[in-house]
Amino acid sequence: MNKIGRIVYVSVFIIMLAFAMPVKFIIAQQINPVSVPPQDPRQIEDQLAAEFFRNGDWENAKVLYERLYEKYKAQHYYNYYFECLIQLKQYNEAEKTAKKALRSQGNVQNNVDLGYVLLLKGESKEARKLFESIINEMPADRNIIHLTANAFRQRSLDDYALEAYTRGSKLPGIGYSFNLELSYLYQMSGNYAATMDAYLSLLETNPEQTDIVKNRIQSMMMMDFDNSMSELIREKILEKAQIEPDKIIYGDLLIWFALQQMDFELALIQARALDRRFGEQDQKIIELCEISFNNGQHATALSGYEYLLKKNKGGAFYFESLKGSIQSRYQLEIQNPAPELTTLKTINTDIDKVFEEAGFNHQTYPLAFIKSTLLTYYFDESAAANELLEKTKLLPLNPAELAQIKMHQADLLLFEDDVWEATLLYSQVDKAMKEEPLGHEARFRNARLRYFIGEFAWAQAQLDILKAATSKLIANDALQLSLLISDNLADDTTGISLKAFATADLRTWQKREQEADFILDSLSANSKSLILKPHILLKKAELLIMKEKFQEADSLFSEIYLNYADHYLADDALYRSAQLNETRLHNAENARKLYEITFNQYPASIFAAQARQKYRLLRGDTL
Repeated sequence: MNKIGRIVYVSVFIIMLAFAMPVKFIIAQQINPVSVPPQDPRQIEDQLAAEFFRNGDWENAKVLYERLYEKYKAQHYYNYYFECLIQLKQYNEAEKTAKKALRSQGNVQNNVDLGYVLLLKGESKEARKLFESIINEMPADRNIIHLTANAFRQRSLDDYALEAYTRGSKLPGIGYSFNLELSYLYQMSGNYAATMDAYLSLLETNPEQTDIVKNRIQSMMMMDFDNSMSELIREKILEKAQIEPDKIIYGDLLIWFALQQMDFELALIQARALDRRFGEQDQKIIELCEISFNNGQHATALSGYEYLLKKNKGGAFYFESLKGSIQSRYQLEIQNPAPELTTLKTINTDIDKVFEEAGFNHQTYPLAFIKSTLLTYYFDESAAANELLEKTKLLPLNPAELAQIKMHQADLLLFEDDVWEATLLYSQVDKAMKEEPLGHEARFRNARLRYFIGEFAWAQAQLDILKAATSKLIANDALQLSLLISDNLADDTTGISLKAFATADLRTWQKREQEADFILDSLSANSKSLILKPHILLKKAELLIMKEKFQEADSLFSEIYLNYADHYLADDALYRSAQLNETRLHNAENARKLYEITFNQYPASIFAAQARQKYRLLRGDTL
C-alpha cells in the first residue's frame, strides 16, 4: 500500500470509529443506566444565594434570601436577608422586616435588629430606649440571657452585651455570674483590668476552670509589647492573693504566672507564703529552688534552700537543701568579679562537713565538682582534685552523670595545660551525649580549646553547628566565639594577632594574669589588632578585676559599651559593669541605671532577664 492509500485507509477508520462510539455508548447506557436524582430546588436556590452573598452581590442575594425567607420562615434566611438590606442601606425595608419578624416570631434577635436599624438611621435615642427595655425585661433564665447577649454581639453592640450579662447575673435565683463571658467581652474591648477581675472572680466560684483561665491569660500576654500587660496581670493576681489569703488557688496561680515570666523570686516568695499558711509546700519549694538554680538565679535558689534548712533539720528535703545551698553560695561567689578566698574556703569546709554527715554517695557527690574546682583553681591542689574525681567515678552513676565528671576533669586538665588529655575527654562526652545539651556543652568547650591553641578552622566548624543549639547560653557563646574568629581572620588572614589573643584568653582563663597582661599590652600596641580592640578591653578588664582594681576595670567596660555600642560584646560589658558597680564599687544607683540600659537597649540579650530582675530589686520593688 502506497503512502496515499495508507492516508485514505486511516481516514476511513477514524470516520467509522467516530460513528461507532455513540452507538456503543448508548448500548452501554442501556445496559448500565446511571440514575441522577433531580436536585432539590431549595438547595439550588440556597447555594446560589450563598454564592452571591460571599461575592458581595447584595442585590441578587437579597432577592433570593427574601424569597427563601418568605417561603420557609427559617431564622438563618432572615439573618442573611436582613444583612443584605443593611449592606444596601435599605434601612426602611430592614426596619419593616425586623418588625414583621418580631410580630410573627418574637425573637430577641429581631428586637435587637430593630434597634440596630434605628441606630443606623440616626435615631439613637429610640434605639437606646429599645435596647434598655430588652435588657430590663430579661427573665431570670440563663439561656435567654445568653441569647440576648449574643444578639447584641452579633451586631457588634458589645457594651449592651456586657450590660445584659451584668444585669442577668444579678437577677434573683439565676445563681451564675457569667464571668467567663464577661471576661471575653472585656478582653475584646481592651479593658484588661476588668478582664482580669472577671477571670479571678470566675476562679472563686469555679476553680475547675483554672486551665481555661491560664490559657486566656497566656493569650493576653501574647499582645504584651511593652511589658505593661504583664505588670497588670501580676498586680491583679498578687492583689487577689493578698485579699483572699485563705484561697490557695490564687497563690498557685501567682506562682504559675511568675514562672511564665521567669520571675523566680516572686514564685518562691509566694510558695513560702503558701507554706506558712497551709503547710505541705516543701516539694513545691524545692522544685522552684532547682528551677531557679538551673536558670542562673542563684540568689533566689539560695533563699529557698535556706528557708527549708531553717524550717526543719530532719525534713525529707534537708540534705537536698543543704547541697543546694552550698552550690548556690559557690555560684554566687564565683560570679563576683573577684571571689573572696575566705568565702571559698568556708564553702570547701562546709562540703567536707556534708561528706562527713551524709557520706560520700550518689546524693552528695555533685559537691565534688565544687571541691575539685576549688582545689585546682584556688588552692593549688590539682592532684587532690583529680583523686576526688576518680573516687567519684566509682559510684553507681548513669551515663550522663559520668559524662559530667569527665567534662569537669577535662576542664581541670586544660587548666593545668594538659591540652590533649582534655580534648580527648571532651570528645568522649560529645560522642556519648551527642544530641543532649551536655554533649553540646562538651563540643563547645572542645571548640574553645582548639581556638585556645590556634586551630581556628576546626573550632569554627564546630561552633557553626553549635549556633543552632537548643541551649540559648551555648548558642550565644558559640556565636560570639565564631564571630571573634571569622571577623579577625577576615581582617588578618595570617591569624597572627588572633593566635596571640587566643593565648592571652587561655592564660586569663587559667588565672595566669601576668602572662595574659603582657600579651594583651603587645596586641594593643599593634595597629593590625584594631578589630580585636573591644575583645582586648574586655579581657584587660577581667585581669584588672582579678587584681581588685575595680574602678579601672569599670572604665574599660564603659569604653566598650560607649564606643562599641553596636558590637556583640556591648551588652556583656554593660551587664558586667552593672555587677561591678553593685557588688564591688557599691554604687547602687549607677548599677540600677546600667541594668536598665541593658534590658532596654539589648532586649534580646541573654543578660536581659537577669538585668530586669536586678533593676527591680535595686529600685526597691515590693514583690
